[in-house]
Amino acid sequence: MAFIEKQNHGGHLYYYLAKSIRTKEGKTKKFRILLGRALPSKAELQKVLARLDKIAAKEQRIGWLSDETIERLEDLRSSILIFKKTPEDILPKDFLVRFTYNTNAIEGNRLTLRQTALLLADKIAPEGASSNDVIEALNSEDAWEFIKSYKGQFNNTFLLRVQYLITKSTSCRMQGKYRDNEVRILGSDWTPPLHSKVPVMMNKIFSDCSKQKRAMHPVELASWAHCNIVQVHPFTDGNGRTARLIMNWMLIKNHFPPVIIEVKNKERYYNAIEEADKGKTVNFAHFVAQQLLEQYVTSRSDTN
Repeated sequence: MAFIEKQNHGGHLYYYLAKSIRTKEGKTKKFRILLGRALPSKAELQKVLARLDKIAAKEQRIGWLSDETIERLEDLRSSILIFKKTPEDILPKDFLVRFTYNTNAIEGNRLTLRQTALLLADKIAPEGASSNDVIEALNSEDAWEFIKSYKGQFNNTFLLRVQYLITKSTSCRMQGKYRDNEVRILGSDWTPPLHSKVPVMMNKIFSDCSKQKRAMHPVELASWAHCNIVQVHPFTDGNGRTARLIMNWMLIKNHFPPVIIEVKNKERYYNAIEEADKGKTVNFAHFVAQQLLEQYVTSRSDTN
């Protein structure tokens, strides 16, 4: 987190905007930008913060994403910090509809994009739709509003609340609780850990995330968190939807816009997760970064 630092030179007080990070070598390094002998306006301070984040990002990350990708992601974040102030300001009006449709469709929800729009925008329940599909869409809206305004830490209470909001009033057997049985992931070679190990493994993820946030670029960290959640598969239902919401919460928290994993990219998405299960989270981070740039950066032709 950036902070204002004061230094005395030649009998005069000078202000700096400073930020300390942990580099990929595990060392702590401080970056500073001189503000002058008086504090600038809030708007100017936002511009300086964007520059500072861009400078620090290259040494902060663990190296999954290329310098060019980092540069483009930081340009995206800078545009939000300088011009829009919050990631939500750049979202299209139909973002929640498209996010809800895609995140649920990946898991088998049968509502169409138009039906999802009618339900969320006009509060019209689609004729013939199953009650479970309808409730899942309404739950997605509730969960989105929750993570969008959440200012706390990534911890057990937060994660369980997100899963509860996604699964409440549905056929999910355990809502807001870790699973009490063993599970297999359909179509995957990955075997999640025993249910008795889930609480300990999740606590380790929370702890590791806190340590890694100063050594990873925010997009890498959000990708890492997503992959770790789905690897542990801590819930009887809602694991993927919970992981995607947590990933977007981390992006928003770090002044990036949220990403939509579209159902048309389901196979690529699952393939990237499979690679992460084998220890190659780099591929998933590249996938997420690519989706972000394709969805929000349209001025350049070399997005992919």
